[in-house]
Amino acid sequence: MSTLARHATRQRAASDIAMQVVVRIMNLALGAFVTALVVRTLGTSGYGRWSTMFAVIAFVAYFANFGMEGVALREAAREPERENEWIGSVIALRLLALVPVMAACFGALLALPHNGEMLLAGGILLVAMPFGGVGALALLFQLRVDNRIPMLVLTIRSLLWAAAVVVIHIQKGGMVPLAIAMVATNLVGSIVQTVAALRLAERRPRPMMKHVRKLVTLAVPIGLSGLLIIAYAQIDQVIVYSVSGSRDAGLYGAVYNLLNQSHFVPISILTTLAPVLAASWPHDPARLKRAARLTAELLSVVSFGGLAFALAASGPVVRLIFGQEFSDAAPALPVLLGAFVLISYGYLNGNLMFVLNKQNKLLRISVYALVVNVIGNLILVPLLGFMGAAWMTFATEAIVFVATTRVVASELGIRRPAVGRIARTAGAAVALGVLLAALRLLDAPLGVIAAAACLLYPALLFGLRAIGPEDVQVLLKRRASV
Repeated sequence: MSTLARHATRQRAASDIAMQVVVRIMNLALGAFVTALVVRTLGTSGYGRWSTMFAVIAFVAYFANFGMEGVALREAAREPERENEWIGSVIALRLLALVPVMAACFGALLALPHNGEMLLAGGILLVAMPFGGVGALALLFQLRVDNRIPMLVLTIRSLLWAAAVVVIHIQKGGMVPLAIAMVATNLVGSIVQTVAALRLAERRPRPMMKHVRKLVTLAVPIGLSGLLIIAYAQIDQVIVYSVSGSRDAGLYGAVYNLLNQSHFVPISILTTLAPVLAASWPHDPARLKRAARLTAELLSVVSFGGLAFALAASGPVVRLIFGQEFSDAAPALPVLLGAFVLISYGYLNGNLMFVLNKQNKLLRISVYALVVNVIGNLILVPLLGFMGAAWMTFATEAIVFVATTRVVASELGIRRPAVGRIARTAGAAVALGVLLAALRLLDAPLGVIAAAACLLYPALLFGLRAIGPEDVQVLLKRRASV
């Protein structure tokens, strides 16, 4: 079966996105329970070592990919007849990078303050790294705009991990049993995904030297951009801790975690539509524009609604999730969800710049954003505490959004973007915010506010024609290509 990205229908894309969102939400809920159980299993200091170990491994492990999978996805979508060569090349490169990356990870763990248990657990977790190399086979599902198997694998891993954590908690285990369980669950998921992907592929993946060279050349600016984005997304937490102390850092870290969890929405949407965007350029720019507009409209519906809800209910939400002692963090949540609106569009703009081969400009924009973010945080955090960091997150994302939008619009020859349904979505979100604020003034409980949001927002979207009956029908029967 050849790739479907070039010919994907709106119905196929919409169904795939909806499926991902539902599955990710269920896994997110299960993940929250498991995280709470891990915290109780390890205790405060133990969990601190566990989470720090994960952060270090995740950061260093980024170099094993460094943008290569994005390049392979783009090129395979454009050249479906060479799909097996591009995927084989990225697998080969990732496996070649394993030894130095694993050594760097272990060195980074040694550099941290650690005990024997932490170091042993970290070493065990490194055993799972090779799974990331063959994990590039998941690109096959993206190229077919059918991510059911990856979502099944995600669910299998979540369920197995949850069961293992429950057993370890009952047995009063520690980091080492948890690390073994995590490697085992990743192995099971990788086997299921690999078998399914190889059955799906018409030809076995095989690396080609010319593709390997191109992957390395194109991935470097993309990888550096991603590294800079990680840097300016995380540096504010370090500055808050250094300048304002552990309490402000704890408050800011709690609400920032909610922002991080929200990324599953744009990730779900772009997982489906990124290969469609890539397959459309340069031979069909009109389809690229249609797909980009559809993506922007979907991102607007979710991000605008989330911001409206946060403006009205940030206090009750923060107290429900984190407890009364975190109430002072509530004002930062609407600011960070305002940044989430821009981050959502950032996912789209980043993909478009990559498709348009403007990754060098994205790299320069990311450097500028990092400089602005650091300087701004150093100025605002001493004055405003963690709220200064929240506002700098918003400002940085605004700068990136404006800069990348200008590049994309110029390349596509768009002088005045039509805002149509996006503007009507904004109107629905404003109306929702006003109605929810009124309920808040009447001291309505959070459950009532949440239920009202779930009922009012769809009604407002339909009433203002931000969405229509034809959008619902897309999920029920096939339509024309995106």
